[in-house]
Amino acid sequence: MDETPLDPDLTFAKTPAGEEAMQQRTRLVQRNLRMVLILVDGNATVSELCNRTGNPQLTQNALCELEADGYIERRADRDSVWVEGGRFNRKAKDVMAQPPSEFSTYGSADSSIALPSPSTTGSRPMRAPSYPPREDRSTLPPPTASPASPASPAEPDAGTVFLAKGDAWPDFTPPAPPPPKPSLLTRLRALIAKDDVGASEDLKPIKRHNWLQSLGWPARIAVVTPVLLLAAIVVTLLFPYSLYLPDVQAALTQSTDEPATVAEISVSFYPKPGLLLSGVVLGAEDDRQAVRIAKVRLQPRLTTLFSSRTLFREVELSDLEVSAETIGKLAQGLKAAARPSARAGVAHVTLDQARVTFAGFDVETMKGELVLSPDQQTLQSISLHTADRNLQLEAQPVAAGLAVQLEALGWRPAPQSPYLVDSLTVKGEVVGSAFIIDNLELRIFGGTFQGSATLRAENQAVVAGGLVFQRLDVKRLGEALGIGGQFEGSASGRLNFSASAARWDAIRNVLVAEGDFTLYRGSLGGIDLPEAVRRASATPATLGGATRFEQLSGVFRLSANGQRFARLTLSAGLMQSNGELEINRELQVRGRMDVQMRGRADHSAKAIGISGPLSAPQVFSPGSS
Repeated sequence: MDETPLDPDLTFAKTPAGEEAMQQRTRLVQRNLRMVLILVDGNATVSELCNRTGNPQLTQNALCELEADGYIERRADRDSVWVEGGRFNRKAKDVMAQPPSEFSTYGSADSSIALPSPSTTGSRPMRAPSYPPREDRSTLPPPTASPASPASPAEPDAGTVFLAKGDAWPDFTPPAPPPPKPSLLTRLRALIAKDDVGASEDLKPIKRHNWLQSLGWPARIAVVTPVLLLAAIVVTLLFPYSLYLPDVQAALTQSTDEPATVAEISVSFYPKPGLLLSGVVLGAEDDRQAVRIAKVRLQPRLTTLFSSRTLFREVELSDLEVSAETIGKLAQGLKAAARPSARAGVAHVTLDQARVTFAGFDVETMKGELVLSPDQQTLQSISLHTADRNLQLEAQPVAAGLAVQLEALGWRPAPQSPYLVDSLTVKGEVVGSAFIIDNLELRIFGGTFQGSATLRAENQAVVAGGLVFQRLDVKRLGEALGIGGQFEGSASGRLNFSASAARWDAIRNVLVAEGDFTLYRGSLGGIDLPEAVRRASATPATLGGATRFEQLSGVFRLSANGQRFARLTLSAGLMQSNGELEINRELQVRGRMDVQMRGRADHSAKAIGISGPLSAPQVFSPGSS
């Protein structure tokens, strides 16, 4: 390989073989050769390539090897822009080092630019005029003359091709551009800044800035805003609102036309921000029909806070008892608050943790809203629902009282209740202290109940009604009533119920239901009548088994003391049976069935006694020895 160094200004370009080697990695596998081949672009000189790689020796060796292999070739036709620029700079330096010619002696040497031109004997000296540099254009500093070249004295009668002898060169100065107008942001910063912008730097006093002043305005806002919010919250919570308690009570009394009492007033931020009134009573303290609300959350419209009439965009009533009397009181209060003379108005009313009580019909923890008319003067209806929305209730004021419609799907009357209501629809009216149910449709235990009922709450709690049931699953009904699931079949029939007690919580203990029923395709578990007839033993024995039947009909009476089934008629193929059964509160069964077997020679009926616990009853034949 040739050890002669390459010309630093030499330029290489890729040959067609080099371009093909760039596309195919297998033709050029050495890393240093491929790297240098990639850098060769036809414009970069050898010195520039060495600067890019940082290893001049490796670069020159790679260039020589690539040239020898035919991947690159020298470009001698024209130099690159960088080479021409470098040569021009070197030529400019050489010109600057030359002494000024006789054509550059007009005026002073430091105020003119030497123009290189060939010296001609006998020609007149010529100078180029000197112009002041423009402010909007970057200029190079004028070259300084070499100390070895003396400046030629200027001749007073020298001239140029444009000026006559003895005329002075005109002093031309272009007008300076107007100063740029400061932006709006710059002027705002100048107004906000505390320092004197116009003062001189050497006259400004030395100031000790704290950490807040050293921050920018966005950082200051980010630091100060949470502090201000925290201070506002603390002031809001610690403000003595009890001083305004008499004014709030007076405003409620004037707006609702009812004596109002408020136990406490405060501000709450969760779950909704607003003014919180605790222990609110609308009506006399000793009045049983007074509306008692545990908490009232007020959310006023900010635009009406300082006006003569404050409008609350939302009022939330929490933990109150919703009855016909309560709804009537609320309707009167809303109508009074809609007057122009009222000091407070209401746009929307919501309910939370409400207990619905209609003459003994109680539902806990419901929420909803009061639906007002478009003019916000009258109460159109009240809509409530449970948290899971399995039970929904809508009540609408009517002339006679209150129209009520209730619907439920997959609802349990209590969290631990054994009764799961598949669906429930109740339509009726609340008139005074009576809840008259005109239409009741209940789907439970795989069947349906349809009928009507009346609930009264005067001196005593009274309930009465009648229902027709169809396709009830007797096994599920027995398990819900607590008598077990050994009886099976599909029951249909009707019943009438009634009860009267001093309190509603004791109504279940005195409830009595009577009616008739028919069971289809069922069985009596634990009572095997055919086996008892076959044994005909006077000794009670637990036989187990079951008696299957196509149909079993009779009458029943259900009460808290037990269940009694009479006039029973059982049909099971060739067997016919009549009798009665009783199940007491301790789930002890007692009864008698007269069984007749038609397939035997003796068609006389045989008496079979039944006794013992309901889970394992014993059967015997009283007339047998």
